Amino acid sequence: MADHERKNNNNLDDDPRIAVENMHKTFLEALRHREQEILRYIAILAPALGGFVWLLNEVNLEGKNGVFIFTVGTLGILFLLFVGAVYSLALGYNFRYVTLQLAKMESDFCLNIKEFILESWLRTANEWVEEYKKKRCFPPEIINVFWLSFIIAKIFVVLMAVIFLIINQKNMWIQILPISVIGVVCIIVALWFAPSHYGKKLYEMCEEEKKANKW
Repeated sequence: MADHERKNNNNLDDDPRIAVENMHKTFLEALRHREQEILRYIAILAPALGGFVWLLNEVNLEGKNGVFIFTVGTLGILFLLFVGAVYSLALGYNFRYVTLQLAKMESDFCLNIKEFILESWLRTANEWVEEYKKKRCFPPEIINVFWLSFIIAKIFVVLMAVIFLIINQKNMWIQILPISVIGVVCIIVALWFAPSHYGKKLYEMCEEEKKANKW
């Protein structure tokens, strides 16, 4: 009877660790999925650039509503590219969040498997705080490539749209101004303000972990 009770107690002690191990596995899978969502980026980037090429080739600025169609179409494409860039940053922030959670699970506080982790991996809450103190949060690996692609694509669209309007029509400043201003604003937000926002969120989360003083 006593042996049976001890066995049950041991099972109860192991249950939390098994649950954490399963969570650890789930988070590792989540990291892989974040970097495998390439089709979502292509689904935004390819139609946007394809649509802009269509505007350049098919829209007649001298025709009825030609200027309006080109301007609205270009602004719509810039918005789509902006969404793609911010989406990349959001996924990058989520990637860092999952990585932070994994680091906590792998610490002495939980699974105690730090000796099996790469030396370059951030291991403690203090190291995370120092790493992201006053630092912008950029996407990792392949996500970063697509984020930069969205930024470059926006610059390309703005420049080509302005050049196209200047070459083909006179007195186009009314159309050039909104395209230029909105395009530059989208680029600055995606390049500076959004990464700073996500960096601040990540730093605050790391700071809370440091204050808890558990790992």
